Amino acid sequence: MDSKLDVLIYAHDGRGLGHVSRSVGIGLALRRLFPDLSVLLVTGCATTAELIGGGALDWVKLPSYKTNVNAGESSGITGDSNINDNILGELRAQNIRDIVNAYKPKVFLADHTPQGKHKELLPSHKVSPETVRVLGIRAVVGEVGKVWSDFSADVFANAYSNLLWYGDSDIAGAGELDRLSSHYGVKPYVAGYVSRLSELQFMDAGSTEVEKSAGVVSVPWSGEETAALLEKLAEALSGIDQVQGNWKIYMNLRESGVGACIDRFEDLDNVCVEQVGPKFLTDLRNSRSAVIYGGYNSLTDVMVCGVPSVVLLRGMKDGEQEEHAAVLAQKSCAIQDVFSDQIVTVDQLRKSLLKCLEVNTDETSIKLNGAENAARYLAELAGGCDADR
Repeated sequence: MDSKLDVLIYAHDGRGLGHVSRSVGIGLALRRLFPDLSVLLVTGCATTAELIGGGALDWVKLPSYKTNVNAGESSGITGDSNINDNILGELRAQNIRDIVNAYKPKVFLADHTPQGKHKELLPSHKVSPETVRVLGIRAVVGEVGKVWSDFSADVFANAYSNLLWYGDSDIAGAGELDRLSSHYGVKPYVAGYVSRLSELQFMDAGSTEVEKSAGVVSVPWSGEETAALLEKLAEALSGIDQVQGNWKIYMNLRESGVGACIDRFEDLDNVCVEQVGPKFLTDLRNSRSAVIYGGYNSLTDVMVCGVPSVVLLRGMKDGEQEEHAAVLAQKSCAIQDVFSDQIVTVDQLRKSLLKCLEVNTDETSIKLNGAENAARYLAELAGGCDADR
């Protein structure tokens, strides 16, 4: 095989950062453990460089998709390139096909669905037939039709041979694993939870401990309830004695309308707002509490750091976040309370944060080394060298 690349990783991109964050974590683990392997990430996520931080992972930027969420349902809208969503899917499909054809990777890892967003991976399945194609699936999928459709099963059967599961059956039970096995016709390799934070920690393992702040809040993208939620949060924080310490709120400051949201905190001297980026993870490690949304990426971050957290849910129709957060809340003391962002009250937020500030979390038994396990699995498929230990 005339391969010029060992591992090519494709990250599904849209509204949240979970898919890209997992892919970055695995890419960083490959580069750390197998420095002689060539690894490349391809995605449209505009914040990928910020997610990689100082890590040694190279990537190719595709024009970004943009998603609107209405009543818990996602729909594509024109992105920053100002190219119609459907046309953009066709153009990206050509880009990905050309990349696969040029690099002829030994291993191709796709996140979430075998067909890719808007079926953009399908043309690439017709080139580089010797490439070993692997599908990676999050711990709890939810009722995502594009994952569970007959079409996705047919695409997998025709183009893929391996399946990675980024979960822990001791936590979530065997139901999801069995469902994946039945749907895709192969037994998944259980990697464990993939944490980008775990990989980034290797780069600043010698960092000096600092005095812990009161907490951090992560709102990586704005939805229907964001403005109302931040107003409640501002009122809740105003009711917590400033002697508890400082708070940082991380948002995507590039989104339109964010300025009005920030204004709600201008009278709170111990609150500041910053751009979502790698610094959030440093602040999370040095915080006594956190407020996060219940995506895979954020849940994994707080479990790795052992930070008592208030988890918010956006009410998406696939039900993934509700199911996943409920399971983890029973197994991890990092997940203290779970609320809908639509109906949570100021009093609930304040009481929950005060509780988090008093909790000491125990070391978790949840398998959080999924990035490393997935990297070793992919390196073996690529015929890689022994890992640096």
